[in-house]
Formats: sequence, C-alpha cells, structure tokens
Amino acid sequence: MIRILFLILGAIAVVVIAFFLWLSLVFAGYKFSGFLPIMAIISYFATYYFYTHSYQLKKNTFKVIIGLFVSSIVSYLGYIGYVNYVRAIPTVTEFSRHDYEPFNENNKLAKLAQKSTLQLSKENLPRLDGSTALFPVYAAFVNATYPKLVLIDLWRQVRQSKTGQAYNNLLEGEVDIIFVPAPSKHHLKQAQEKGLSFNLLPIGREAFVFFVHKKNPVENLSIQNIIDIYSGKITNWQPLNGRNKKIRAFQRPENSGSQTALQRIMQGTELMPAPKEDVPTNMGGIISQVAHYRNYENAIGFSFLLYATEMVTNEQIKLLSIDGVMPNKTNIANNHYPFTYDFYAVTIAGRETEQVLALLQWIKSEQGKELIQKTGYVVTD
Repeated sequence: MIRILFLILGAIAVVVIAFFLWLSLVFAGYKFSGFLPIMAIISYFATYYFYTHSYQLKKNTFKVIIGLFVSSIVSYLGYIGYVNYVRAIPTVTEFSRHDYEPFNENNKLAKLAQKSTLQLSKENLPRLDGSTALFPVYAAFVNATYPKLVLIDLWRQVRQSKTGQAYNNLLEGEVDIIFVPAPSKHHLKQAQEKGLSFNLLPIGREAFVFFVHKKNPVENLSIQNIIDIYSGKITNWQPLNGRNKKIRAFQRPENSGSQTALQRIMQGTELMPAPKEDVPTNMGGIISQVAHYRNYENAIGFSFLLYATEMVTNEQIKLLSIDGVMPNKTNIANNHYPFTYDFYAVTIAGRETEQVLALLQWIKSEQGKELIQKTGYVVTD
C-alpha cells in the first residue's frame, strides 16, 4: 500500500513538474512545447507497467520517482537546446533602423553631392511611413530636406511600419506619404470602402528575388518552377537539379509587400499553406503566425534585392537566377529580369498639403533621383 501511495504521489509530482515546464516554454515562445507533459505521462505509465511486473522495481519505488523527475528535466533541457539551435540558424529579417536613422552622423544613408534645393519648414512636416526595404531611401529624403529633429520627434514623423501597416496608417490619416510597392487587393478594397483613392507616384524600380542556402546546388529556377514550389506541386529539390531533400518554402504575412509580389507571380494559382510558428503574446498565451525565413540547407525564401543583399548581413544565402536571368541593376533597368516592380510614393488623393506636394515634386527632381540611385535602386522616368 505504501509503495502504491508513493507511485501515485510520484505520478502527480511528475505531471505537475512537466506542466510548469510546459508553461515556461509556452511563455518563452517555443513551438510544440506541449509534448513535454505528454512525454512525462507516457514515461510514467511505461514505468508503472514495468513496476507492476518487476520485483526489483517494487523494491526501488523512490528510484523510479527520481528517474521520472530526471527524465522530465532532461526532456526540458534537450528541447530548449534544439529550439535554440534552430533559432541560431541565420534569418533574413535582422534589420536595424539605427543604421539608417536620419541625422545620425554614422548612418549608412545616401548623401547628396550638393545641399538639397528643398528645405522644408518645421511646421506641418509630411509624416512618412513605408516598407522596411524602402526605409533607406525615404530616410535619405528626410536627411536631405527636413530640419534636424530630436529623436522623439523623428520617430513621430518618420515611421517604419512595413507595407501592410503603412497602407493602414495612410488610410487612417496617421501619415501623409508612404513608400511602398503597389497596393494589394485588400488595401484597394479598404480604400474603396472608405471612399478614398490612392495617388501612386512611381519613383524607383526593384527586383523581387528568391534565395537559397549557398550550399544548395540549385542556381536557377523557371517561373513555372516557382509556381509549382509555392503551390505545393513540387516538394523536393531533386527534380530541380538539387539534392534529395524536402523543400522548405517560406512565405511572408498576408498583405506584406513581398507576399503580395509572390501572389502576383502565382498568376492565380493558389498558394500552399505557409510554414507556421508559435510566438508569445504579452499575457494571452501564444499565437500562430507565418514563420520567418531560416536558412536551412533545403529552404527557399524571397525578398526585394536591396534588402536581401545590403540591408541584411547574411553571407550564407545566394540569389537564384530566374529563367537564366540574374537579378542585377542592368537586368532590372532593361526589364530582362522577370520579377521587376516599381515602388511608389503613395498619398490619399485630395489630402496632399503644400509641403507634401513640394516633397513629391523634389523626389522626382535630379536630386531625388540621385538619392534613389545612390541608395541602390533603379530610377523610373
């Protein structure tokens, strides 16, 4: 009877310990952390079975309990080690705004050869927002034409909210100009529902690129290959002259600029479900969202050229040619590279202030074009 009581108490202890270990993993944002209590319970019942059929285990009830406890701890530490290893795999999302902050003497922004012909007054400065990939170019505009702002005012005037949120902020009247790729169907519908329309001023051209781990032997894909990969028709690298490995095809969140570009490439073919990851919220447990690209040897991801090659330091990826054409400035300018897109300074029609119009006009001037080119983009006429 005493041994049975010990075994019951041991089971309760193991489950409670596993539960709290599971909670700690959940709030740390680890995926599949629910396996811990399940593993502990399975371990317990397996041990209980052998316990009831083994005289030696009956004589060592306390050791059984200790063994279960240790197995839970080992499982916990092993899983954390694995997840930390996965998280250590390089991504293409490490962008530091500080490197491109206007008025910072050590920033990486493009600079004009001569002082800007436009100097905006501090009153009613245009409020800007845009895509992460375009932050260097509109931050360079600010650096050249705005009066020097203290950091807190700068962050109010110049946001970097990513494409989807930038469109939302423009529609809500929180900003005056956004620098983004063309709007998605979702944002066009939102504008229509609000009785608004976008003014799109094309200011530059950029390549949408696909990349893989540098050890991946694949160098080129066709447009149809891209469609087949992201629709789930092709799931292994081998038929594409690669190794016999399953393809990890990462995507971006819905209505982001790069995901919208991918949807255009798909030509109406439905995208397969994107890889997901669980991430923590402050107090609401976990939510599931599109997984960030991680540079596994069998992964494929996508972005815009400048972001993937200059804004993010990752020497472990290589760009793919598409239909035999590499994404470079020459092939972007002459439209030989198939995934070439304009990007825009976007306003709401009828809301443009005098300073907004002045800035837009200057962006299309020779000095505006100079900054666009020096940033690394191809200028549109």
